[in-house]
Amino acid sequence: MLAMQYLYKALNPEGVATLVSDDVSKLSNQVIEKLSPSSEILRTSDQHHDLVIILDTNSRYQLGNSVESLLLNPSSTLVIDHHEMNPNLANLAEHTIIRSDISSTCEIVFELFKGLGIQVIPEIANLLLTGMIFDTRRFFYSGATALTTALELIEAGANYSHCLNSLISKPSRSERIARLKAAGRCKVHLLENWVVVTSKINAFEASACRGLIELGADVAIVGGKTSKGEVRLSARSTNKFSSETGINLGSDIMEPLGSLVGGHGGGHANAAGANGTMNRDAALERSVELISEELSKGNKTHEGHS
Repeated sequence: MLAMQYLYKALNPEGVATLVSDDVSKLSNQVIEKLSPSSEILRTSDQHHDLVIILDTNSRYQLGNSVESLLLNPSSTLVIDHHEMNPNLANLAEHTIIRSDISSTCEIVFELFKGLGIQVIPEIANLLLTGMIFDTRRFFYSGATALTTALELIEAGANYSHCLNSLISKPSRSERIARLKAAGRCKVHLLENWVVVTSKINAFEASACRGLIELGADVAIVGGKTSKGEVRLSARSTNKFSSETGINLGSDIMEPLGSLVGGHGGGHANAAGANGTMNRDAALERSVELISEELSKGNKTHEGHS
């Protein structure tokens, strides 16, 4: 967001760019404090806006209630994202830049800077590189394009060590407990040669998925339910699973589950999620069924693994 704000101001110095997010995570706040401490992000805005730019998601449901009031006119809404395209995207925005082949939205934003001839200053280069490091898990999930972009950002003034340090954060006590609970409650499903696990907790679903993958799962799907009744599903898989099966957790698993939980789902091949208001347990069961169905399809190549 901060990079897009800078880009907008470079193109329109007299304009006003307001940054809005329904929920800024603890880690995001930490990064902003270290890399751009003077920045301000509001929870909502009651001002008139000629253009609304949505970054890093193309699902209305993931934006949160406080942002909903801003999404009144698809003709004046632009989505810039690297996730799989949401089938209801046309109801959200008429203008889109969707690149699911790119590992981070920050890469897309950097391409906009270059295409528009706007120089990237070191502060913005740091922010973009940090976003890439986070999205790619330190370039574990990335290709040559991402590495080339990272090098260009470093040449523009980004400090790799500084960016990396801004992301270092010891998990809170609550997050560590959530991971342990997820491990203790997990159900193991053996689908062909793959180990698929599901579990239920009340928070930190994505972190719990990562923990289960680290424990040895090929696929981890965790369902959460908040005190406000929100249902959240998070899924992660290993690179080996996605490359050998061709299964995309976003389009093949979480997108179909979106309607089951009364909301929307999507994401990437290795990382995806769905948000809604109902049927958490049924959705977890259905997720395993969907994976099993995809494995049995003739267009999915499964070579097994040891």
